[in-house]
Amino acid sequence: MIFNTGTPRSIAGHALSGGIIAFMVSGAYEYSKVKQGAITQKEAIKNAAVATIEGGVITACGIAAANALGSTQSPFKNVLEAAALVGIGLASVYGIQALANPKNSLNPKS
Repeated sequence: MIFNTGTPRSIAGHALSGGIIAFMVSGAYEYSKVKQGAITQKEAIKNAAVATIEGGVITACGIAAANALGSTQSPFKNVLEAAALVGIGLASVYGIQALANPKNSLNPKS
């Protein structure tokens, strides 16, 4: 155990909570952008949906990494597992962004 992170937390429960919080915050932000005329309602819905999914994924990976660091296995394995989970979160957010905004991805054909 590297850190005493307490009782392992529910990854699915925190993913849901993270998604809900991301939806509330991004929804309010996107609503204000629509009211200002900066974006369309369709763009706002898309942006809020993407932020909601990303919020859930990021929260889930963060909680899973914290659980890994608090595990009673060897410290080296805990760090590797936590790093892998953070990497999965990063790759997931990149993938979500690439799917949501294909023009902005590293795809040379776009």
